[in-house]
Amino acid sequence: MKQIPDQLQRQIWATEQEILDVIHQVCTEYGLRYSLAYGTLIGAVRHKGFIPWDDDIDLMMPREDYEKLLAIWNEAAPKGYILQNTRTDPDFTQNFTKIRKDHTTFLQGESEREKHYHKGIFVDIFPGDRVAPSKLGKTVQYIACAVNLLYSRGHTSGSGGLIGKVENILLRAPKKKYATRRERAEKSIRRWNGNATLQYVFPNTIGCSRKLYPANLFENLKAMEFNGKQYMCAADPDTMLRIEYGDYMQLPPEEERVWKHHPILIDFEHNYEELMQG
Repeated sequence: MKQIPDQLQRQIWATEQEILDVIHQVCTEYGLRYSLAYGTLIGAVRHKGFIPWDDDIDLMMPREDYEKLLAIWNEAAPKGYILQNTRTDPDFTQNFTKIRKDHTTFLQGESEREKHYHKGIFVDIFPGDRVAPSKLGKTVQYIACAVNLLYSRGHTSGSGGLIGKVENILLRAPKKKYATRRERAEKSIRRWNGNATLQYVFPNTIGCSRKLYPANLFENLKAMEFNGKQYMCAADPDTMLRIEYGDYMQLPPEEERVWKHHPILIDFEHNYEELMQG
């Protein structure tokens, strides 16, 4: 991918941080727990801000706080910040939530042009669920994670062999049944959420569905500097990041220091539909 001009990158970061400020404000006002996560947390620890080649902001929340945020967002957040997931937009193809800024565009590919949802600049919020305590329960939960992802995305994982064949068979179901099957799988994933002694899992990809976080992940959250402001993060970010990345302080090879998204259209004043009408 072509290198994004520095001025454009800084403007995207500023918009994303503006969205983060709104999320932080709502979570603080309503006592909801969240933590900087993934590349955003690496950025906070290693760079005190964005990783120079990162292009988004990621947050984690325990499921109960995540669900409360979804329930109150439209009333609690200022106008112009849109909550988006499979419950709000049937065309949406992820099992987590994005908060998008209205009157912006961040079109990630040609196929997204036909999707019937807002395509603005965003922050990702990933819900965490408690991990089943038994080996059998973990297997059942992992399968539920895979099914939930399959019916959220609407396409196979790209796996070959038996897994790929099973995925193709499952996707032959009428599309109108996808939502029911996705929700049934999510209910199975959430089955153990009443037990605060169990670990967390954040099953937003099949790989993440195997990474287990400490049961006390959201206890004693602390403020951490990110791009000149203070936001919340786990009390032990080192453990959190080593679970996900191993030696996260080691910089990746230079050829891997690229954006993970590939936007084909960016605008800071107009929604995609406004641009098309114009």
